[in-house]
Amino acid sequence: MEKPVRELKLINKLGFACYQMSTVTDTLVNAWQMYFYTTFCNISIVMITSVLAASKLISAFLTPVMGSISDNLYKTKFGRRFGRRKALLLISIPFKVLTFPLYWIPDMPTIYYATLLIVTAFVNPLAIVSQGTFAAEMTRTPSERAQLAGLNQVGAAIAGISSSMATVYFFSVFGDKNPMTFFIAAIVYDLVSLVMLVLFYLSVFERPIDETLLQVAQPRPSLLQHFVTIGRDFSSAIKLRAYRLYLGMYLSEQMFRSLAGTINTYFIVFVLMLNPKVVSVSTSMGFVFGIAFLTFHIWLTAKTNGNVTYRLGGIGAIIVLLGFLYLGVVKPAHMEILLITFIVAMNFGKAGLVNAMQYTFAFIPDIDEVMTGRRREGVYSGVSNFLDVLFTTLEVLIVGVLLEATGFVKNSASQPQSTIDALLILYTIVPIIMIIIGIAISFRFRLDRKVHKILAEEVQRLKNGGSKANVSNEAKAVVEDLTGFAYDKCWGNNDLLCCEVKNQPDHSTVVK
Repeated sequence: MEKPVRELKLINKLGFACYQMSTVTDTLVNAWQMYFYTTFCNISIVMITSVLAASKLISAFLTPVMGSISDNLYKTKFGRRFGRRKALLLISIPFKVLTFPLYWIPDMPTIYYATLLIVTAFVNPLAIVSQGTFAAEMTRTPSERAQLAGLNQVGAAIAGISSSMATVYFFSVFGDKNPMTFFIAAIVYDLVSLVMLVLFYLSVFERPIDETLLQVAQPRPSLLQHFVTIGRDFSSAIKLRAYRLYLGMYLSEQMFRSLAGTINTYFIVFVLMLNPKVVSVSTSMGFVFGIAFLTFHIWLTAKTNGNVTYRLGGIGAIIVLLGFLYLGVVKPAHMEILLITFIVAMNFGKAGLVNAMQYTFAFIPDIDEVMTGRRREGVYSGVSNFLDVLFTTLEVLIVGVLLEATGFVKNSASQPQSTIDALLILYTIVPIIMIIIGIAISFRFRLDRKVHKILAEEVQRLKNGGSKANVSNEAKAVVEDLTGFAYDKCWGNNDLLCCEVKNQPDHSTVVK
């Protein structure tokens, strides 16, 4: 018997945003990790990018595994007691909090940092995969999903502002040339992260599992069968047309933001030749205005759809990237003021791109359900994170190799002209190309409120025992366009999940 989804209250929405507020630690990592290791730990840029790439690849390959485990955790006593998603949080939160400050202990052997990064890569996917499922788990309507997507970004903005401003304070008190400044900052951010993660855990909830599933006798699968299931889940997710289009847009914006985050400090310090403090000042200012921009994008997404917001954000980002190119080539007067202005403006573009993708992702499990007859939030969260980490890892590795090839000098306050030119191209031209690709894909992804309403009504009709033969032409066209499958091959009538859906009770949980 299918139970209704709980009402999404204000306390749940605010608590959901706490996960992003816990990413004050990530702001420190994204802005300063490579700079810290190459400047204070005597590690070459190729070495640190290789280690970071290896750790991220481990996380990437584990995320689909964790997604599949999460979707099936209801079969265990542990999962039934704590939840399919929240059970993973119970494991990951203590580990994450205990290990983060260890990244920032200076003057340790290279093997220390390499081992730490590799070990933590095995646990990090637990929290990432779990968090990625809750927007779909907790919501019933497009409006609720838009609210959670917006609050998610507000939380990230608050984390970015507080972390960046605090870093400026730590630099002022302890010095920007003192490696212990980073360790002190890491301790403070880690404590804040712990509080936010606990609030997140207490606030989120999951869709109830159909009790008929628990009554079906299921043989215990072997280890080989587990891996076969994971491979099948990955393959079936990629076959969903809407998801492939989503991935094209998502990976374009994610790789653009990842590239900017990876070399942002290098660009400001070595290309524009400004003080490292400007990195934190400009970042915090950008986040402050980013909240205002986000409010506009939330309104725009609610009035139109994610694709419109994505295109507007992408065009805005391209204009600002051309401004960065101007700064790097011309080196005009009042560089700091212009840089802060451009970074503030860049947050208009980033806010639009991210809001559009977070909003759109929450609909993917709904589209998948009409194709498979199952709810698979965990699978899509895992696969998305896998591909995200895989592509951004390759990106970081390529950046490291390219900078080393151009003559990057570690422990240096300046770089050769060849490295400066490479940083300028990587920071401006390459992201513009990525964004253009994403915008082009968005014109092929036809998903808006009207289309989703038609999809949800068709799913509900089938759940109520409706015949496929009675489908309307409009619903049939929508289903086929979004899934990429002929209508008669949907609702589990395919080999995507082998024979799991057939001859089993209906256990989908889409709420009309």
